[in-house]
Amino acid sequence: MKLKFRTKLSYGIGGVADNAMFNFAASFLLFFLTIIVGIEPITAGFIAALGASWEAVCGPIIGYLSDNTNSKYGKRKPFLMIAAAPVALSTGLLFTAIDMPYSLKVIYYGVLVMVFWTTFAVFFVPYMAWGSDLTEEYNERTVIRSYTYVFYQVGMGIGIVMPTIIVHYLTEMGKTAAVAWSYVGLFVGLCAAGSLLICTLTIHESDNPSFIKTKRERLLTSSKIKEMFKSYFVILKLKAIRYLILSSILFLVSNIVFSSGRIYYYTYNLGLKGTQVSIILLIITVSGIAFVPFINAFSKRFDKNSVFFFGQIITGAIFIAFRFIGVNSYVVAIIMGIVFSIANSCYWQLMPSMLYDVCGLEELVSGGKHSGSVISLQALSESLASAIGLQLLGIILQTSGFNSAEKIQSAEALYGVSNSFTIVPGILMILVAIIIIKYPINRVTFKKIMVSLEKRRNGEQIDLDEFKDII
Repeated sequence: MKLKFRTKLSYGIGGVADNAMFNFAASFLLFFLTIIVGIEPITAGFIAALGASWEAVCGPIIGYLSDNTNSKYGKRKPFLMIAAAPVALSTGLLFTAIDMPYSLKVIYYGVLVMVFWTTFAVFFVPYMAWGSDLTEEYNERTVIRSYTYVFYQVGMGIGIVMPTIIVHYLTEMGKTAAVAWSYVGLFVGLCAAGSLLICTLTIHESDNPSFIKTKRERLLTSSKIKEMFKSYFVILKLKAIRYLILSSILFLVSNIVFSSGRIYYYTYNLGLKGTQVSIILLIITVSGIAFVPFINAFSKRFDKNSVFFFGQIITGAIFIAFRFIGVNSYVVAIIMGIVFSIANSCYWQLMPSMLYDVCGLEELVSGGKHSGSVISLQALSESLASAIGLQLLGIILQTSGFNSAEKIQSAEALYGVSNSFTIVPGILMILVAIIIIKYPINRVTFKKIMVSLEKRRNGEQIDLDEFKDII
């Protein structure tokens, strides 16, 4: 089904919340906890990993609930509306520095980071699944993700560019760094909440047009919980979803390590000022938007996994080369940021679209539509990747001797930061490329899936043996 421009635009706006919150936490949470709050890197990494791991628990539950919600507003929209206010509050509180004993700091921020990721999960899974509900057309799903990716870059601007600008501006006015970061947290939270409300209030197409008001049932009875686990077991048996989850986790680990590590690299290895860092991050954001039409065009001509493969392999190889060439100047740092946008654009534009295609395969195999459950596995991969990536970076910083109290770091600490900025994410992207090339759904097989689904809806019997190569 071809979507109206208004629907694509409104849906895309919702992506601001997703990318603003994810990138804000990925880029600055570890930095905030170590430099502003004063928590040791390995402990800060554990706190960040704890929150992300908690989201791994919340995501599947939210996915199941959204699949089984029966409301006149649809299955997904209510979750976005409910999440808006908590999103603003939790983001603001998480990035507010509190003066208290060290042990209480660890507990306080451990709890807050779990609250932050809970509010994120409440809207993220239903929002992603909503895109699958709005259209079942192969190319149209890539198009709607293109709109979303453009607004992802707006979210990236809010989550990674504006924080450094705001902090620099407020500290120049005489505010402390702690106060400045508190303002930044509130700013990002309010922007994310606003985008969710705009998205929900301007999309009028329902994903549940046959709504009939009935007596409300409890969704998480013991039988429903068993049903939830059973549906996830069926989903995880699919080859396609296993390849996507593994490649997603590996890319997002590389993304987290690079995104968080670059703040340390710009600050300590290159000695850049806040305005210079802001310019690099802005260029990365703009270059991401510039790649959108190219990826969209290539995806219409070639299969999505092929485009994704080349984006990862090229970026990974260049990152590894940069480790040996060296990133020793402002200009080279900008070039590296633009190169990163290639892999990043391919991931955020194509991975959700490929997941939407898996939703059709899952419906064919299970006999029911469980888009929220399928998409929640993306949330699971993001959660696990965040936990692994932030903990890994914390370990790298701690073992290399990084000291947050020192303005000038040791050669060993700078070496560790350099590895997190170049070779570690580079190797992970190469692994992503190797895995994604085995993803079995392409333009031909997707068409075959949709034809079979239509036959089943018309009462015809379907032989699943025809799909044994991709199930």
